[in-house]
Amino acid sequence: MVFTQTIEVTAADETALRDHLAAWHAEQHGIAPGYLGARILADADQSDRYVIEVDFVSKDEADRNNERPETAAWATKLGELTRGDATYRSFRQVCATSGS
Repeated sequence: MVFTQTIEVTAADETALRDHLAAWHAEQHGIAPGYLGARILADADQSDRYVIEVDFVSKDEADRNNERPETAAWATKLGELTRGDATYRSFRQVCATSGS
């Protein structure tokens, strides 16, 4: 099952946040261990709050990715684009549905 890491942040510039994640995906998809993809969710009630969801094939692969200097550099840049401390969480997928 998929393993997901989330990062909750406060940011004034949604475009910069989106561009930062898009650049990571373009540069690291197929390279970062176990990385499947990511998305950003904007809080419907607080316009400057976002949750970044990053999917991996397993916790072990996510842990391997977190040890890479490229990941540390990405996190450092994320810190420059956001205010306050980011909240990191990890989740194992229990169930998934899709379709209309």
